[in-house]
Amino acid sequence: MALSSPANAVDVSAALTQLEALEADQYFVAFGPAGIQFCGTPNGYSANQLPPKIVKDLRGRQIKKVVWASFGSEPNSFFFAYEMKDGSPGFRLGKAVPTALQPFIKYASSTTLELALSLRVQLGADGSYVAWAGPNWTSFKVPSGLSSALYQLSSVHIEGKGGTLKSGSLDYVAWHNNGSYYLKGAEHSWKFQSAFMNQGWNDLWRGYNCDLLTPPELADLAYVAIDPHSQKGDTFMFIKKQQLGIEPAFVLKFESEDMISRVPPSPPADATSGLPQIPHQVVSHANHAEDPQHYHWAFSKRAGRPHPKESWELELKRGERVKVIKEMGRDWYVVLNRHGVKGWVHSSWLDFRGLQLHADPREAYARWTADTEKMLTTPGTIRNFPHLASYLDACAKDLCKAMKQDSRGIGICVHDLHELLRGSGQYSLDHLKAERNKWHPDKFARFCHPESRDDLKPKAEALFVLFGVLMDWMENPLEK
Repeated sequence: MALSSPANAVDVSAALTQLEALEADQYFVAFGPAGIQFCGTPNGYSANQLPPKIVKDLRGRQIKKVVWASFGSEPNSFFFAYEMKDGSPGFRLGKAVPTALQPFIKYASSTTLELALSLRVQLGADGSYVAWAGPNWTSFKVPSGLSSALYQLSSVHIEGKGGTLKSGSLDYVAWHNNGSYYLKGAEHSWKFQSAFMNQGWNDLWRGYNCDLLTPPELADLAYVAIDPHSQKGDTFMFIKKQQLGIEPAFVLKFESEDMISRVPPSPPADATSGLPQIPHQVVSHANHAEDPQHYHWAFSKRAGRPHPKESWELELKRGERVKVIKEMGRDWYVVLNRHGVKGWVHSSWLDFRGLQLHADPREAYARWTADTEKMLTTPGTIRNFPHLASYLDACAKDLCKAMKQDSRGIGICVHDLHELLRGSGQYSLDHLKAERNKWHPDKFARFCHPESRDDLKPKAEALFVLFGVLMDWMENPLEK
């Protein structure tokens, strides 16, 4: 599927036809400033205004296929990844590729063959980028929502630098500086600030609830592209995987043109009688506007599903703890398991065990921040240590219960603190260090009333220690 007219550089069209096309359901679309473009699909390649070095590469007849491309804002800012005819990876960087990115590219392209084969660089506007190879990634000047999504997928990360994914590698990343982004790795994460993008996304999933897309449904998505250089962020492409004998469904829009949609008619409505008519378990995605402000914890009484053939019901393990986030009526709930998968569960399968209502970590962290900033303002005034369990009391581990119930303690464990701080959206080693410094016993003691100082200082020390444990987890994730 060509997105524009064939390349106008001398002989490049003939060179493109000599390349091996991408495999089924593999795509990349490299948007550049001023109409520059390179597109790779299972049907071949199309290009417009390619840099001279890329034209020379393509005409050199050593390249088997182009597997990735992206363009930055500067005329000589580009990255191309090739599969050469001898099977080795090849790369071409423009001289204006951000200097801070070049060590990562050099390391990934020269350390091991496996790492080099997985190296991808997505350049954006204003010097922004995300690059990845294997589980490692680095980024700069991308939307905060995209940064948070990358952090959530990572076992270790340094804010503003990069990190290491918990599992797998990234597949593709796209964004615009208006805040829109799409990330595909072990999970899908997205946020669209463009009304046209939301309209196109809804059209692509016509007949489905876009807020409750399931992992099997999202597995049908082949690729998402967003033009980072477009003025308003209204140039994009969504494309699904090809079904047997049918051309893939897609939605495409250029900023100054009408939207093009080729999506088959909606599937028939669910006719299952006596059951809720909203389908499916879902992979959660970051910054969802309708996520709940409060939730309960519950434990599964049984294993499996109430109706084994109904995929919208979440498959459970006996004794598994789940987060109950929404009551749907008729004794059905939407819950979230520890892998981030949502689904429906009937109340007869849940044991609430008298567990209290908890705040969503984002809301809890906002209250925590406001309260601690107010408390740590005037020296010599604090008479009572904050009731930490009122912000988040989520951990139900037997080993932690006794500690949390000890009247001499601080009412939470390290797991509660971890969950609370994840609500910041910027959980990182630097963030932990900054938060921990507030609770250094000697520093905290200066804010305590003289009559309460001896009682409160040990509690600050206990919280200070918990921050240290979290920092150790980040620095030594295998020991967690």
